[in-house]
Amino acid sequence: MGKPQRPADHDLSSRKAALRSSLRQRRRSVARAGRKQAARRAATHLARAARRWQARHVAAFLAVPEEIDTRPLLALLRRQGCALYVPKVGRDGALRFTRLAAPLRPNRYGIREPVALRRPPRLDLIVLPLVAFDAQGRRLGMGGGYYDRLLARPRASHRPLRVGYAFAGQEAAVVPSAAHDVRLDAVVTERGLRRFR
Repeated sequence: MGKPQRPADHDLSSRKAALRSSLRQRRRSVARAGRKQAARRAATHLARAARRWQARHVAAFLAVPEEIDTRPLLALLRRQGCALYVPKVGRDGALRFTRLAAPLRPNRYGIREPVALRRPPRLDLIVLPLVAFDAQGRRLGMGGGYYDRLLARPRASHRPLRVGYAFAGQEAAVVPSAAHDVRLDAVVTERGLRRFR
């Protein structure tokens, strides 16, 4: 049995849940034609930035239907010669990045991932899914904490850039956050790139 939540923790969880519900609804309401156009535009913005940053090893995500489609982005990055990696959930429940390669199978959440685990030698850029972001670089995910735990692990030297990838309409006035919530370096939407630090 887990330890009981303090009132402040419960309040933060409640505010996150309310925002998550509202922004997921907003994300789902983007029309199909608008989704395709937004995905193409966002992909162009992020691929251009990756080239400017000289990112060679890039981790991204395979989008689920309500998220911004990452297929145009992955195609552009591959054409630029980037080595591509995607998340894979291990038996221990931890998230790791593995080389994007067939075959792909749905994991326990129904998200496709490679069968084999081939870890990256390093990462220059991590493209993160999100439900909401704000002007301070705070990110709200789906609530599992997978990315926060992964990104909180100490790294020997090089820290990859953390870039959120979303529809512009997923911006919130304020994303409630705790000290352990990982902040973004930038976010890319169909409107372009925004740096936070």
